[in-house]
Amino acid sequence: MLIGLKKWLRRSRDQFKTRRGKFQANIYQFLHDELVETQIFAHRGSKSNRPENTLAAFSEAIKVGADGIELDVHLTKDNQLVVIHDESIDRTTNGTGLVRNLTFSELQQFSAGSWFSADYTAEKVPLLSEVLDLLTQLKFTGVLNVEIKTDKFQYVGIEKMTSDLLTSQQFSFSHSYSSFNLQSIQRLSELEPDADFCLLMSTSEEKMQLGLATDYISHLHPRLDWLKKNAGRLDKLGKPLRPWTLNNDVDIYFAFNHQLSGFMTDYPALAVEIKKRYNQKK
Repeated sequence: MLIGLKKWLRRSRDQFKTRRGKFQANIYQFLHDELVETQIFAHRGSKSNRPENTLAAFSEAIKVGADGIELDVHLTKDNQLVVIHDESIDRTTNGTGLVRNLTFSELQQFSAGSWFSADYTAEKVPLLSEVLDLLTQLKFTGVLNVEIKTDKFQYVGIEKMTSDLLTSQQFSFSHSYSSFNLQSIQRLSELEPDADFCLLMSTSEEKMQLGLATDYISHLHPRLDWLKKNAGRLDKLGKPLRPWTLNNDVDIYFAFNHQLSGFMTDYPALAVEIKKRYNQKK
């Protein structure tokens, strides 16, 4: 009985914190008169209702009005740039193995959507070029944030290959690069000195200071819990923030109330709706 009481008290406390957070978020917005321009980035596309990093997810993100799209790039065994988050295909396909040990043709044998829903069985791991074609076809005019996934494996030449593709023509959208690996960002900065380069981090204060001190880093992408822990100093950092991953109304209001540059979310439709409501009072 005592254990049950403790669980009830814990749940009640958590529910109170959630209600209080929502109340504070909604009240705080009325203390500001300026329109919010914070950009909403669909994290791996519309990841909440489509299989992540697929053409279906990116199409949905554009449909709901996301300002930006974030995706992840790896290199296959036959040097093809593919869009997938993990180093292995085990979690997001019905196959197994490391991306770097499989050719693109071998990857195409597997579904990248059946794990999510039978409705998306036909989805495959796309080439980066296929995503660019889709964004062009759908007349996307936002920002494509390309994360270079070299924090575990060093894909030789991935930076130049990615840059060559993204600068091969004038697209309807702009692009930026992000990575946990500062060396990859440095290589890209030498190839495209005028692009936006974003350093990804979790909660490391050392890495935050490194990002602040590195000239070619234009944006910082910390994890949400770092953001909340350091709420009092956000406007004093000197570089714009795009935290990850904000998935409820309290956190999204937090980003708008602090006029952040942008944020990553698995729920772009929710974020777009909240942004509309936020700006209606102006």
